[in-house]
Amino acid sequence: MERVPHSLLLDCPGTGRALAFGLRWFALIGSNVPALARSRGRRLRASHYVVGGAPAAMAGYGRLRPRRLGGWPAERARGSGAPLIQAAAQLYALLYPDGGHSLIRLPDGRLWLVAAQRGTVLSQTDRLFASRDEALREQALLLSQRPALPAREPDAAWAALLQAADPASQLAVLPSRWAEVPLALRLFLACVGVSAVAPALWDALAPRWHAREASAPGSLDGAAPPPDPYLVLLQTTAAHVPSELNRVLAGVGKLPIQVRGWALSRAHCLAGAQRWTCSAAYVRAHSSATNQALHALRPAGWELSFQPMEAATLFWRIPSRQAWLADLSLPTSVQVDTELVTALQRLQPAFSAVVLAAAAPLPISAPPGANGAAAANPERPGIRRRVLTLRGPLRSFALLPDAISTARWSQLSLEIQPQPSPGLASSTLIAELHGELYEQE
Repeated sequence: MERVPHSLLLDCPGTGRALAFGLRWFALIGSNVPALARSRGRRLRASHYVVGGAPAAMAGYGRLRPRRLGGWPAERARGSGAPLIQAAAQLYALLYPDGGHSLIRLPDGRLWLVAAQRGTVLSQTDRLFASRDEALREQALLLSQRPALPAREPDAAWAALLQAADPASQLAVLPSRWAEVPLALRLFLACVGVSAVAPALWDALAPRWHAREASAPGSLDGAAPPPDPYLVLLQTTAAHVPSELNRVLAGVGKLPIQVRGWALSRAHCLAGAQRWTCSAAYVRAHSSATNQALHALRPAGWELSFQPMEAATLFWRIPSRQAWLADLSLPTSVQVDTELVTALQRLQPAFSAVVLAAAAPLPISAPPGANGAAAANPERPGIRRRVLTLRGPLRSFALLPDAISTARWSQLSLEIQPQPSPGLASSTLIAELHGELYEQE
C-alpha cells in the first residue's frame, strides 16, 4: 500500500496559520474531482489533502503528525480551535498565476523547490532538500523540461507566503469511508454488527478469560508479548534515500582520468551501514609522475597510499543516508512491472546490460515461542526484493528514473576502457551498479 511521507509544518508568526511543505501532487482526471481526490488520498494513506488548478485539477497529499496538530501555541483558527494549515505550494501557485519557480531556504536550513504554471502546482516540485547541490540539480532538471518558466525572487516569494492567506490553499482532513456514511446509518450498522458477533465472541473468549484468571497468581511478573515480526521486518530493513545514488555518482564522476602523469585505472565504492567506502587506483603513465606531486593534489579528508613506485590508491568515505522500509511508500509488484520496468526498457539502449531478477520474498522470522500467525497474516502484503544490475557508460546513470525510490545499493565500480569509437552504450568510463529493489505484493 502506497504511503505519502510526513509533511513539514512551519508557523507563520503572528498570523495563526501554518504552512505545509513536501506534499505529493497528482493530476485528477474525471468528472467527480472531490470523490477522486478522496479516493486517491486513502490509497496513499494521507491525513490531509488540497485540490487546486483549473481546468486541470491537481491534488496535493500529506501526512501530518497528530502530536504536532495537538501541540500548537495559542495561534489557532477562530472558532474551531484547530490550526489553519495551508499548502505552501498551492499558495505559491495562487500568488503567481502566470507561473514561476523558486528555490527558497527555509528557517530550518533546508531548501524548498517549488514551481507552478497557470495556477497549478507542478508535480515534480514541492520538494525539500538538505543539500544545496542536490537542490540545484533538481532545479536545473526542471528548467531543462520547462525553459520558459520564469524565476521568482526567493526572498520576495517567502515574504509573500508568510503574509498571504487563501481559502483555496487550505488543507482539509481526509475523511474515511466510514465517516462519510450518515450518522444514523452508522449507528444502525454498528448495532447490527455487535448483535451478530457478540454471542460467538463471548463463546470464544470466555474459556480463555477463565483460564487466564486461574493462572493469574503465578503470572503477574510474566514477560511482555513478543513483537510483531512483520513490523520488525519493516522497521529493521534499510533502503537508501533516492538522492543517495546521485551523491555517490557525483563523487566518482569528479575523479580526474589524468593528473600530473598519473592515470586512473579503476574505482570502487562499497555501501556500508553508515557510509560508503570508496577507492580509486592510479598508475604511473609518464616518467615525470612522482608520488609527491600526487600527494599534493590529494583532496582534503582523503587518504592516499603508494605501492610504492608505480601505483597509488585514493581512499574516501561518503556518509550514507538510509531510511527504513516502514517509512517508505513501497510500490506494488504491478507498479514495478509496468512503470519501473517500462522506464528501464526505454533507457536500455544507453546501457550495455540491464538485468532485473525475479522477485523473491523477504523472510519474516517469528520470535521464539510464537506460533507464526502474525508472520503469515494473509491480509498483510508480502515484502519482496529484486536484484538489479546495471552496466554502461558512467554518463548513462544520470538518466535513471525517479521511480527507483525503494532500493538498497551495494556497490558501484568504475573501469577505464579506451574505446576506438565510443557510442551510446560504450565509453571510456564504464560503470557497474548492483543493488536490490523492494516492493510489496
